[in-house]
Amino acid sequence: MSLKKDEPNTVQLANRDRADQLVGIVGADPLIELTDNNKSVQVVTSGVTAALVSDINGDVKTGDKITASPIEGVGMKATTSTMVVGIAQADLASVKTSSRSVKDTTGQSVDVKVGTIPVQVNITFYATADDTASFLPSFLRDFARGIAGKEVSPIRVLVAATILLLAFVSIAVLLYASVRSSIISIGRNPLSEVSVRKGLLQIGGIGVAILLLTFITIYLILTT
Repeated sequence: MSLKKDEPNTVQLANRDRADQLVGIVGADPLIELTDNNKSVQVVTSGVTAALVSDINGDVKTGDKITASPIEGVGMKATTSTMVVGIAQADLASVKTSSRSVKDTTGQSVDVKVGTIPVQVNITFYATADDTASFLPSFLRDFARGIAGKEVSPIRVLVAATILLLAFVSIAVLLYASVRSSIISIGRNPLSEVSVRKGLLQIGGIGVAILLLTFITIYLILTT
């Protein structure tokens, strides 16, 4: 199940396009129950529960990460970096399955097997080995993911980090030049202290404005 965008009390069947909003698996022994307009659904957000999975992305084995599939309400093995709902606790081949015809990314119809297996529910982001070896430090990726609430492309993270670094450098240079100029001015003319303080306050205000503009820009880069 995934949350509906802008409707925190409403869930819908999850699919690959809504993987970022994964909230759990419908079950009989849930940790939470979501209610909206006198309708409720019990959602398991922790622990082991039964889940529908398919082999649309490859045969599911014990220990595989399970994410949303193109089939609404049915999971599949995660093979790329994405949000996952949990970890398979059994092989799909060990349970009774049914066949279903779906269309792949090329529009061709393919037959997939769908069955119910136990899944250890743990909503988290799964990063493949290739993404883990990304040139970006893990703390930058985690920071960007925390702000955006989803995975962010390395290019966007790099652009945001560069903008933030340039902002800090600009503010540091501005403050250094202002303080140095103020010290020289006071040394030459002690009576200029009042005007110097006023100038420093103005520089401080400019620095705060630069920081606010920088944070807004970074937020837009990471979330849009």
